[in-house]
Amino acid sequence: MRNRIPLAIGLGLLSASLFLFGCDPNKGSNNQPTSPTDSASNVKPSEKTPETAPANADRPAEIAGAPRFKVITNGISPFWDSMIKGLYQADADLKVNGDWQAPDINNDNNAGQVKIIQDTVGAKTDGIAISVIEADALVSTINDTMKQGIPVITFDSDSAKSNRLCYLGTKNYEAGVQAGKAALSLFPNGGKLVAFVGNMSAQNARDRFNGFADALKGSKVSFLRDPYTDDKDANTARKNVEDALTKYGGQVNGLVGLYSYNGPAIVNAVMAQKRRDKIKIICFDAEPDTLTNLQKGLVDLTVVQKPYEFGRLSIMLLNMLHKEKNIDKVLAEIKPELDKLGMTVDMAKHTIDTGVEIVTPATSAEFLAKVKKLGLKST
Repeated sequence: MRNRIPLAIGLGLLSASLFLFGCDPNKGSNNQPTSPTDSASNVKPSEKTPETAPANADRPAEIAGAPRFKVITNGISPFWDSMIKGLYQADADLKVNGDWQAPDINNDNNAGQVKIIQDTVGAKTDGIAISVIEADALVSTINDTMKQGIPVITFDSDSAKSNRLCYLGTKNYEAGVQAGKAALSLFPNGGKLVAFVGNMSAQNARDRFNGFADALKGSKVSFLRDPYTDDKDANTARKNVEDALTKYGGQVNGLVGLYSYNGPAIVNAVMAQKRRDKIKIICFDAEPDTLTNLQKGLVDLTVVQKPYEFGRLSIMLLNMLHKEKNIDKVLAEIKPELDKLGMTVDMAKHTIDTGVEIVTPATSAEFLAKVKKLGLKST
């Protein structure tokens, strides 16, 4: 068996808490920009209240001669904090040099990710994992990188039309379906919903919304329109909610945040207008504010992913690919252990579905206890 992360340590320690971590964005490394942005979970903070990249106290020391891997997020947000912890844990376990980077706040788009990839390739990396902002637009860059012999995998948000070796993360369509089914119980007399997201060019955003909408078919609950988009800007996210509340008035009784920062934006706008008793709130991910709002009963449910595993398993897979060069063999090798953790491996499509959990106010205390046990403030 090829050398790999000691799963008895890495995976075993986390088996009781895998549901904690998962969307829609990103914190920094030594070469990480200090200005922020997001994914199906990323937010671009306002200029008045800038968010800084997280400290790198957990980053292992550089190991001379060890393989070098780069994990590229789609922006910066609390969503990515646990991903970074998982990444650095894998570095320590495997004795490799893995790090992460997000596009600069002024260039948090496809062009920004292209530049990071090009710079990373120029720095002689041994593998790249990326949460893709624009699925189709990044195809040629991923394919060109692969032609140079550098393995590329995707996580959190896929580029399925590219030659990426595998996708690791949530099956976002299925996550949307689960969210939609759970939401139906909130509207026994029917509902009219409005959704909010960073941009619909991201595969994870499209899949989440489509899955959610499909789960509502045949019911008395439906969306009033296509999702509002905010380009991962916190101010715009809130203004979009305010616009929806004004435009649709008493017609709307449910708001859905598809990216991690959309949830807090929805709560703030709804509470400011004193409409909480009329509006149900559904979120994705568990930023600190979302966890607080769940405990206060200000969020009705949130869909939680596993970003810790996005980081840890991305480094693990890249290290295995650096040695094995064959994704089929790598997936076959890791599959039995992922099966034990409730993760689904699709050998034909080269995907690893890490799964999600629905958290409600009633289950928030238990969930938060698991988060704190791992030293995290969000997922």
